[in-house]
Amino acid sequence: MTWESDAELQQKSQQHFIALKRKVAETVESLGLEGQRAQVALALDISASMMDLFNRGVVQQVVERVLALSVKFDDNGAVDVFLFGARDHAVGELREADFLGYVDRAIRARYSLEGATRYAGVIRRITDYYVPQRVTTGGLQNAQDPAYVIFITDGDNSDHQETEQALIAASDKPIFWQFVGIGSSSFEFLQRLDTMPGRHIDNANFFQVNDIESIDDTELYRRLLGEFPSWLELAKSHGVLTS
Repeated sequence: MTWESDAELQQKSQQHFIALKRKVAETVESLGLEGQRAQVALALDISASMMDLFNRGVVQQVVERVLALSVKFDDNGAVDVFLFGARDHAVGELREADFLGYVDRAIRARYSLEGATRYAGVIRRITDYYVPQRVTTGGLQNAQDPAYVIFITDGDNSDHQETEQALIAASDKPIFWQFVGIGSSSFEFLQRLDTMPGRHIDNANFFQVNDIESIDDTELYRRLLGEFPSWLELAKSHGVLTS
């Protein structure tokens, strides 16, 4: 067996990240999103059922893939990281210079996996983060780029009604929610959120990936960004975005 030094592993990781950024750029161009700015957030499930994905490094891979997307869209080249389980947490910004070992250093060392899955708290937290209560929606439209949230979970939640209310309350805000179910659960509730009535505009999309480790990077980015252009147009036509 050939052992690689830390320097060799770091170089390989950096090269892989450069390749991810190239695939993001190609996908963005193919979808007509070149020049579009957005504040990118990652909402990540830390319920106990995620343990195996954390242990095998899958969550670190997911974070790196999302960061590559953020570097393309976000003026700061960063992704805002949030966690949810029984509770919800704001971790802070992740930048390209800090991605190596990020999950172990910034998440696993500071947060324990939690014994329940609730969505509503983190949806409200993210909404309040990007649209503070003291700022009107119209005022924010002219001051900030829209927020694009990648919401990753491996199973159903226990707070359906609260989650529906939180998503409805966010539907007149410049925030798009891309829900991603990973694993083989049915995700019936997330499918329902995707088409839920009563919102100002349709502000969410959902897709499922049985094995997020094996899905091609380009295919993943196409699925992550597939509904974003139509949401941008819808948000502009309903006054949620002005530019």
